[in-house]
Amino acid sequence: MPIQQETFRESVMQILEAVMFENWLRFYFIAEKTDATHSEDVPLFIAVPDKGMERIRKDYAHLLPMAEAINEKEADFKTSRRAVCTFVMEQLDGKTMSKNTAPIILESATFQAQLQLFNLWVQSHEAQLDENFLEFSTWRSLFAEWRKSPDVRSLEDKLLIYVQTASREQKTLTC
Repeated sequence: MPIQQETFRESVMQILEAVMFENWLRFYFIAEKTDATHSEDVPLFIAVPDKGMERIRKDYAHLLPMAEAINEKEADFKTSRRAVCTFVMEQLDGKTMSKNTAPIILESATFQAQLQLFNLWVQSHEAQLDENFLEFSTWRSLFAEWRKSPDVRSLEDKLLIYVQTASREQKTLTC
């Protein structure tokens, strides 16, 4: 694989890791506001305990800025998107990848296909992920193994073609 393609693929995976990490935080550390009134619209927020933050600092230091930014914030789509975008623009773009590359990657068919694959993986494995707390490294490993199966590789190829030909009105992650 030419170096430029490999660099692009690595950048896609770095951004996807940020999305996965934010999703993992939301999956395991979501809580209701304890002081909220008992209505149907009880706000949810991210609540990573101190020991969890210590573990993130030790095991996932490169992702710590996102955990710090999202901890104790309301858990909604806007907050999630802002956390990922801020992390990507402040921690990755111009640091682990060339400056101004992140917006190109976020809009690429390659990234959008990977994002859809990840969302499908979470949905199809939700019961397994919910059985016990799984470390983020386990999420990454399980997702990587799942992606290796022939059926998923075929789906990935189809998603890539679909994303490349889909209308611009398709919902994508943009910052």
